[in-house]
Amino acid sequence: MAKEFKLNEQEEQELRDGQALYEMTQSSGFKVLEGWLKDMAFHSWADPRGTSSKEEWVWQELNAFYAANNARELLEQITKVVNQSEYLSKKKSGEITNQRMRL
Repeated sequence: MAKEFKLNEQEEQELRDGQALYEMTQSSGFKVLEGWLKDMAFHSWADPRGTSSKEEWVWQELNAFYAANNARELLEQITKVVNQSEYLSKKKSGEITNQRMRL
């Protein structure tokens, strides 16, 4: 059995945050929210038929772009934190060892 490794305070916090987010992603409510965020991230655009001017359409298109970008970044950040937590869990349990590099 691998020797357990002690994480520093920051790593322990990252581990807890990632575990909490992972638990959240397994809930049925998050599955609904995730679908909405994915729709927003990859299917957002302004409808030019509902605008009275080119400037208004450009403004709506920019807002749709920023909303889509924010949704995509949020989903990516959740995945990143969960992945970091999985890595730290393996590090803590000794499954992954950090060896010093030889120069």
